Amino acid sequence: MILIDGHNLIGSGLVPGIRLHQEDDEWRLVQWLRARQPRLHQQIVVVFDGGIPGGVSRSLSGGGVLVVFAAAYRTKADKVILDRVRSEMLRRDVVVVSNDIVLRQAVLNLQAQVLSLAEFMERSSRPQKHRRSAPRRQQAEPRLPWQEVEEWLNLFHQGGDDDAN
Repeated sequence: MILIDGHNLIGSGLVPGIRLHQEDDEWRLVQWLRARQPRLHQQIVVVFDGGIPGGVSRSLSGGGVLVVFAAAYRTKADKVILDRVRSEMLRRDVVVVSNDIVLRQAVLNLQAQVLSLAEFMERSSRPQKHRRSAPRRQQAEPRLPWQEVEEWLNLFHQGGDDDAN
């Protein structure tokens, strides 16, 4: 799972066309993340400070991206992210994306992974790897007895002669 400090990413200026002053900045980031989620091969949880409606946003969530607003918890996104990391059984499989130094250190103390915003941007921009299926072995064509081959040749040969007349 990838846990993203949403406003931290928007405020970085690294995501093209998305800025904190925009009224729909959260929506724009979610759309941007949805487009990249398949190449990341992990569920994305993006947590925003404040905001309405608070809690899990059913209207923004989907396409492999779960959207959470910290307002419902009367706290900051950092606390929601840390609580989520603590609740995960396999913390080593959790990656937190933020440039917030205090949050990053707390995540490392919980033995989860961290990515800087620049590292995440690089990772999410890589071309999608296509999984190749194992090459199919070509089956050998069944061998026909010579007598059967002769029968077929005679049948088609006779038909060929009839058409020529």
